[in-house]
Amino acid sequence: MYKKGDYEVEAEGHHSTVKLRVSFDEEKLTKVEVLEENETQAFVDDLKDRFIPEVVANQSLNLDAISGATKLTKAVTSSVEEAITEAGGDPKTFTEAAHVTETKLPDADVTADVVVIGSGASGFMSAITAAKAGSKVVVLEKAGNLAAVNGVKVSGPFAVNTPVLRERGTTLTVNEVFQHVMNYTHWEPNSALIRNYLEHSSEAVENLLEIGYQFKEANFRFKTPFVDGKGGFHLILTDVDKRVRLWTEAYEKYGVDAFFNTAAKEVLKENGKIAGVAGQRKDGSKVTVHAKSVIIASGGYLGNKELLLKYLGTTHVNVAARGKSLCTGDGLAIAQKAGTILDKTFGYCGCEYGGTNPKASRPATQDKYDQNLAFKFGIYGNLLVDNQGKRFMNEGLLCDYPMSYGEEPTLRHSPYYAIVDQEYVDKMRDEGLYEYLTKRGANHDNWFIGSYYKQRGALKSLDSDLEEGIHEGWIVKADTLEELAKKTGFDHLTGTVASYNSYCEKGEDEQFGANPWYLSSVKQGPFYAIECEVSAWSTFGGVKTDDECRALAEDDQVIPGMYVVGTDNGSMMYSPYYDIPGFCYGSCIGSGVIAGHGASAYAKA
Repeated sequence: MYKKGDYEVEAEGHHSTVKLRVSFDEEKLTKVEVLEENETQAFVDDLKDRFIPEVVANQSLNLDAISGATKLTKAVTSSVEEAITEAGGDPKTFTEAAHVTETKLPDADVTADVVVIGSGASGFMSAITAAKAGSKVVVLEKAGNLAAVNGVKVSGPFAVNTPVLRERGTTLTVNEVFQHVMNYTHWEPNSALIRNYLEHSSEAVENLLEIGYQFKEANFRFKTPFVDGKGGFHLILTDVDKRVRLWTEAYEKYGVDAFFNTAAKEVLKENGKIAGVAGQRKDGSKVTVHAKSVIIASGGYLGNKELLLKYLGTTHVNVAARGKSLCTGDGLAIAQKAGTILDKTFGYCGCEYGGTNPKASRPATQDKYDQNLAFKFGIYGNLLVDNQGKRFMNEGLLCDYPMSYGEEPTLRHSPYYAIVDQEYVDKMRDEGLYEYLTKRGANHDNWFIGSYYKQRGALKSLDSDLEEGIHEGWIVKADTLEELAKKTGFDHLTGTVASYNSYCEKGEDEQFGANPWYLSSVKQGPFYAIECEVSAWSTFGGVKTDDECRALAEDDQVIPGMYVVGTDNGSMMYSPYYDIPGFCYGSCIGSGVIAGHGASAYAKA
């Protein structure tokens, strides 16, 4: 069947090119070795220990993917298919082989003081806080390992009065942050809960320091009300692989039992009181946890299109990190079934790296790896229009404040479209946004995010990237504006551009008040329309709670023993996202501390 030998093949993983050596004898595939990669170690370990051995043992590629490592698994699958072809075999014998699943585990029935649904940022912090307080804690997590959860990958939390800040001499106070947040949100969130989070934010950071995290106080890439001597953003210096190890070791140290590949299905009650959680593993086996306290930390609903439409009014919201989100609103459904009510605020924590599009083979996710640079026009402050060709916002706000003031307008009009001409394309390719705008008057005194764009430089691959977008169907190119309007179906495009160009000539945006240096006329053909959708690190909004993260039922009655934290907690959140970088992560771990203490105390009482 095969030409005996070793075949070296490669494919693109999450963060790197993955190189494999695939070996055959005359009758079968005998070995798959990973030669080179720069991927998250936990996923690579699972690949080597679970996925690849099953491929070889079953002579099949029809296996369940590793949770959170979809693209990595696909890279291996496509590489093995290529090697099979090179060896003279037929890949269909592997891809169409009988579906292989792992052996079903026996049902589990365990007892604990506290059960936590989800092991992201808030779930992890809840679990170790409760365990440190002396409670027996069990965690149910849908992902296959800790490397798959978003909370282990974030850049850092916002916190006040931490050892990191005290060492630097930062003088920021809880009261200063609290007053700013409440004024920014018009006092819409639960103010007592916001204050409680800020007062517990230091303990959350201290818990991470205790398990081995390293931080430094740093200014974030875009403007924030708290910088330098009043800074509060804690940049995590510990790499992701080490964070995964630290979380794993913390669970072991504090005696937390984690069930992975396990989704919570229902909160159990006995005589009207919380009695635990019923869960189910990916293989179908049951996990029942008997506990007096339940903490819901399932991470929102980013992976559920139906809930995105229901809560955000659109399905055009994409996962910022490559892959499919495991956060599908399970916690909200479970909580409501148990009698909770929802708060009124729903929103998302947006990705600041550009527009994106599901049609793209290289969507905008992070600057740290390959993406199509044409998506930068989704946040660069140039002309943006809706699907009628009408302008809808001050585009400069999206460049300066992509995660706060830029969020709601682009969400409301997603997909939205960047309209640029060839002159602007040439400037971005040859000069880049920093040089282009500093020539127009932007400088470090009045353009905070400028230093970030200075580091990014020019968009050198823009010509080929635009052609790629045209080929994939999310960029439209035309020689004239009239032709562009016809191709896109934007009835108001020519009128919008005419008005916009007049603002550019006057140096004054009479419609939305954009800073003059962002006003770049659209006159020199060819012209481009880049279709952009928003992407998100997470969604937020959900269960209404009191200031101790205790879930509320009708008439705001506390449900004893049920706590809701992180992005499932609707009472901490506000839309658009806070103008303080790290506030989402900070509130997640801060609420985890609050709930961990509360759930532990309730279980003991």
